Amino acid sequence: MLKRRLFLQLTASLPALLLSAGSRAETEFERYQREQRAGVQNIKNAWQDYRSNYLAAYRDYRQQLEKVWSKPELSDKKVWVEYSDNLRTRRTVDFERNEVRLSFTGEEAARLSDARIRAEFEKVINASLEQAYKADPVLARTGGAQPPASRQPVAGIKPEQITELLQQARQQQQRTGKGEVVTITIPLNRDAVPQRAQNFLPIVKQQAQKWRVDPALVMAIIQNESSFNPMARSHIPAFGLMQIVPASAGRDATRKAWGKEKLLTGAELFRPETNIELGCAYLNILDTQYLAAVKDPQSRLYCVIAAYNTGAGNVARSFTGNTSVRDAAPRINALSPTQVYAHLRRRLPYEETRNYLEKVNKSLTTYKA
Repeated sequence: MLKRRLFLQLTASLPALLLSAGSRAETEFERYQREQRAGVQNIKNAWQDYRSNYLAAYRDYRQQLEKVWSKPELSDKKVWVEYSDNLRTRRTVDFERNEVRLSFTGEEAARLSDARIRAEFEKVINASLEQAYKADPVLARTGGAQPPASRQPVAGIKPEQITELLQQARQQQQRTGKGEVVTITIPLNRDAVPQRAQNFLPIVKQQAQKWRVDPALVMAIIQNESSFNPMARSHIPAFGLMQIVPASAGRDATRKAWGKEKLLTGAELFRPETNIELGCAYLNILDTQYLAAVKDPQSRLYCVIAAYNTGAGNVARSFTGNTSVRDAAPRINALSPTQVYAHLRRRLPYEETRNYLEKVNKSLTTYKA
């Protein structure tokens, strides 16, 4: 009788116990969801703060330069610019035009000599990635991390070429609203571009193999994103060789590569090893996840190239008018690779991306050769 009563009591209380356990499980799941949402929002807020600080530092520095130069130049994707402490000497490496420009204004222009020109050119050649980062006033205000500890030269110019290159220098004088400006333009040898590319090839091969992407594609993207300028940055801002935007591709790539989303700073993305690792991881995401529904490898490659520049959603939009790759995939799969390429070149939402696809595809052919 006692056993029967105990059994009935347990049976009666079982639904309540299950409900209580279910409530706890539901609460834990809800807490997990809330923490996930909070984490995403925290990253978004941190990015907005970082971006605001970066743009404010950029604006303030430009205003300082405008007091000295009628047309200030600042570093961008394919140009690295550094000024002297008094701001009257400007050293520029134009990676796209393959030349160095040394500009002098005010009293610096008035007392210019061959020895001074050579000394400034040597500063360009000897500047390491770490030195360039520390000397950049914009990055100094927004770094948030240790500078890239790399002695790799930014310009990638051989020191033994100094005398030969200076013999080809051209001098130009110009009167501006801020006074006279003297610019020395030093064209670099044609082998400077492949030499810069060669500097990063070992890292590219290693990461391309790890993430199962074509190293020729990685090299083609680096050439078109930054012209192998390790200090590349854009107005967005995106940073480094493969122009990683911390809040978009950076988040996806860190989650893929490191198992957890992280909002990276410019200091971290200027490290070639980190930048190329995350760029390759993002290409892997585009190829094996976001655009995996595109069946033909060549068609998918064209879509991946375009998506690297504009996002998979905009690639889909060019086929269907909405950002769903699932909706776009049947239309893409019904076309030949040649037709897919022609469609993207004609219908991608932005001219920049249409041109980007053509340029990267052309560079890819070169690196495969």
